[in-house]
Amino acid sequence: MVTPIRVLHPEKTLLIIVGVGGTGGYVLQQVARLLYALKEQGQKIPSVLLVDGDVVEQKNLLRQYFLPQDLGKKKAEVLAQRYALAYGIDIVAYPEYLDEQRTITDLIASVHTPERPYGRVEPITPVIVGCVDNAPTRKLLHEQVHALRDGVYIDSGNGGVTIPDDPEHISRYQLAKIKATGWDGQVVVGVRRNGQDVMPFPGEVFPSLLEADEGETLPSEQHCGEVVVSQPQRLMTNLMAATSVLMVLHTLLPDGTLLHHRTFFDAHKGFVRSETAIDHVLEVSI
Repeated sequence: MVTPIRVLHPEKTLLIIVGVGGTGGYVLQQVARLLYALKEQGQKIPSVLLVDGDVVEQKNLLRQYFLPQDLGKKKAEVLAQRYALAYGIDIVAYPEYLDEQRTITDLIASVHTPERPYGRVEPITPVIVGCVDNAPTRKLLHEQVHALRDGVYIDSGNGGVTIPDDPEHISRYQLAKIKATGWDGQVVVGVRRNGQDVMPFPGEVFPSLLEADEGETLPSEQHCGEVVVSQPQRLMTNLMAATSVLMVLHTLLPDGTLLHHRTFFDAHKGFVRSETAIDHVLEVSI
């Protein structure tokens, strides 16, 4: 039996999704349905903030939730409007990349809803879902969430497809290796309460997540044409990553509890393995 641990009060929560491309877009779709169901049951649901400075490109239409008429528009704005209208829930877009000048704390303070109007300050626990594909942004999130008094940070990471240097001339052996890549990933949850880490953060569990490749920078520091994915991800891998995130949120958002700390998956083999949250709680009071 998996023992849940309570980490927040769901009625005092703000859900922040950083990165709404492949995995993030699928997370939003499923979360919108979850929040709509909770609202229909009479439960107070959190507002949702989407953070992403990217624009919709032709290549995104293949595996992301965008249509031809969305081309050239900001991804966060398109999805915020679409799902807010479809499900009648409060979704706000911040259509810029996260950087050192605009922190998570600033974004939390900027969200004003009917339940949290201007001029009124109330305690709120952010649930931050990181669906980013670069180490500099992960490092920034790691540092900024550690500056919060309270927060839950869910990081979704999955492997990309290995692209050869000369894709026009590859052997059968190289082709087999390419087909075997891009299927696996993990979701890790970190928790802070009262200024203390009560569950280790993704970057502490897997330090390599924060190690940037040579020359890799924040998307906000790159020219528009340079913001590219060097290792494209697979549709099924994105879907399984999003489902693994939803496994965390389906108890966290309704009743403030966590069942799992880490989930590992392989979309090709249909493999999922989770480690319970209770086994990873640090020696502090929660």
